[in-house]
Amino acid sequence: MSGSFSKEDELVSDVVACQLVIKQILDVIDVIAPVEVREKMATQLRSIDFAGHPSADPVTLRAVQKAIALIELKFSRSTDAH
Repeated sequence: MSGSFSKEDELVSDVVACQLVIKQILDVIDVIAPVEVREKMATQLRSIDFAGHPSADPVTLRAVQKAIALIELKFSRSTDAH
């Protein structure tokens, strides 16, 4: 890699890298995991008690909501395709 990045550019780069890795992991889970495991993933995220943790920040809460939506979207589409 060449050049220097601003902190914001580095953060964006990290987010994109994480998104690519997550997509690969979801693709693997789609192939090897039974439906029960897929459903458990979203259920575990939904069970996080943000009300019981007053220090939980809104960014983390939004990230968990997005993760749940991503899992449900990914697996509802693949289940429809099978």
